[in-house]
Amino acid sequence: MTSREDVYVIYRPLPATLLTLVLALVGALLGLTLGSATAAALGQRDPGQGVWDTSNTVTHTGVLVTEPCPMLLPDDQSAAVLLVGVGKVGPPADVLALAGDRVNVTGYGLERDGLRMLEVQSAETVSGSGGPRFRLAPMDRGVHAIDTEILDSKCYLGSMKPGDGTGHKACATLCVTGGIPPMISWKDDTGNAHYAIVTGPDGSSMPKAHRAIIGEPVTIRGRVTSQHGWLWMEVESIDRR
Repeated sequence: MTSREDVYVIYRPLPATLLTLVLALVGALLGLTLGSATAAALGQRDPGQGVWDTSNTVTHTGVLVTEPCPMLLPDDQSAAVLLVGVGKVGPPADVLALAGDRVNVTGYGLERDGLRMLEVQSAETVSGSGGPRFRLAPMDRGVHAIDTEILDSKCYLGSMKPGDGTGHKACATLCVTGGIPPMISWKDDTGNAHYAIVTGPDGSSMPKAHRAIIGEPVTIRGRVTSQHGWLWMEVESIDRR
């Protein structure tokens, strides 16, 4: 007579052979799920250390300048704070009209590796002057060719994670077109990260022709200078890689 021990009946214990098969399948599926999740996590790009604090406003005091891009030169002699508007735009016209004045600027702070930006909510002129630091000339760091990509500084400093790569190209293009300063990021031979705001010749705005390759791997050649705690890249040429 044929044995029926391997036939599963709902009110009887699961036969040993079927129990072994079920456990093996569950284990295999669990391992596959965990392995796929681990591989996906390890394959993600580092989003970086950018921070955007929208829970509290901060106020910086210093001289407001608009060249090479809108920024505040703080009274405490720390690095300049880049200024942007709400959304994918530069600061509003009434804020830019205060250029050259000593002002209080209030907004939401963004920061990455010690570089600061403020999404401006309000600004007002205050008494006093910014001192001799306002007139410091840029320091020449020579001509360099850097493998990188053109980023929009607001997203990269903290408003998006990650704020780089081809998946971010459309957003970065809109930001730069709207007045957010373009920037580049790279690492030197020792692994140290560096950042530079991208400009045209003599500190002018980055040429509109370069917007088509924002977010793409490129080699940028140009003169690097340092001023107000930031590096600046005056672009001479850009080639896709």
